[in-house]
Amino acid sequence: MNKAISIISILIGFISFGQEIQLDRIDEMVKSIELDSTQTLTEFDWNVLTGITTGSKGIRRIWTNGKHTTKIVEEIKFLDYTTWTTMYLENGVPIKIIEKEGGFENSKNGLDYSKHIEVFSAVVYVFDWENDKSKIIRNGTRVFTEVSCSTFDYETLLENIQTE
Repeated sequence: MNKAISIISILIGFISFGQEIQLDRIDEMVKSIELDSTQTLTEFDWNVLTGITTGSKGIRRIWTNGKHTTKIVEEIKFLDYTTWTTMYLENGVPIKIIEKEGGFENSKNGLDYSKHIEVFSAVVYVFDWENDKSKIIRNGTRVFTEVSCSTFDYETLLENIQTE
């Protein structure tokens, strides 16, 4: 019995250590994307892309390295909150997704748009996009948006950039 527990503990340790190595590798790939000065940036008006014009405005920024999209940032501002989604891609396949949402501080005169408060963030490390294998690190609680349950929730953003 003690032998079985020891073996299971060792296997869990190897899996945890292996996953940490994968996170570090993904972070290094993201760092490389951020430092690549050869990328081309294209910006799109979110309202024009989506046809949504009621009380919101936004922008979608797409970086490419000639052959593939390497980074997508979508920022959408509503009257009382803002959401951001940043997606990093390697050879056109997502490797890391950062999602944030925040509101504005209340003052005696209403919302103070100069004081932004982040209420939620999620970092999704994607190990296998096709098979929905990832690790999600969450901080805070969603207030304004729906819960993402898998990497497939981000497919629409990825599909949209392929048609732009």
